Amino acid sequence: MVDAGNNILIFSRVSAGRRGFTLLELVVVICIISLLAVVALGYYRKLLIEVEQTTLEYNVGSLRSALAMQFAAYYVAGRLEGIQTLIEDNPMEFLTQKPKNYLGSLTVRQAHNIQSGHWYYDNEAKLLIYLVQNSEYFISNLKGKPRIRFKILPVYSDTLNGEQNKKYISGLELKSLEPYHWLPPIVLEKIEKLVPTKGD
Repeated sequence: MVDAGNNILIFSRVSAGRRGFTLLELVVVICIISLLAVVALGYYRKLLIEVEQTTLEYNVGSLRSALAMQFAAYYVAGRLEGIQTLIEDNPMEFLTQKPKNYLGSLTVRQAHNIQSGHWYYDNEAKLLIYLVQNSEYFISNLKGKPRIRFKILPVYSDTLNGEQNKKYISGLELKSLEPYHWLPPIVLEKIEKLVPTKGD
């Protein structure tokens, strides 16, 4: 015969062993999870910005190298008049493999609705333009959409011709028309001050 009193006693002991979280414990767990999420998002944001910066610098470096090769080819061949035409050319055309986010040569109207993170060549202003994706961490004096405008510019040197100094084009360079710089993520800076990193 089953003793009902013993069953009740056993059940009460099992229930006591399965006690749930207290409100304080839940708050602590939520705070820890929130802190970890903020740290993870901060580092993820920093990674996105660094990827954009590195990719931009790589593309600009490739364009400058290709431009230097074009100039050298004209110079060695003695086609000095052709060097002047390079100034108005689209530097992306010098690359054998263009970036995947390059959209081609466009008019101002065609480029109006382009999403950030893309390159295009303004065939009216003769400018190569990159639309910045992480614009909240980008600073430039240029008004409107956050962007960087690049143009091929001649580099002049002096040569002595008799008693007169004469300037000649000694090179070409791809330069941004406006100065710009990137800001570090503010959230991540605050986190790094609170959480010591290795080597500190």
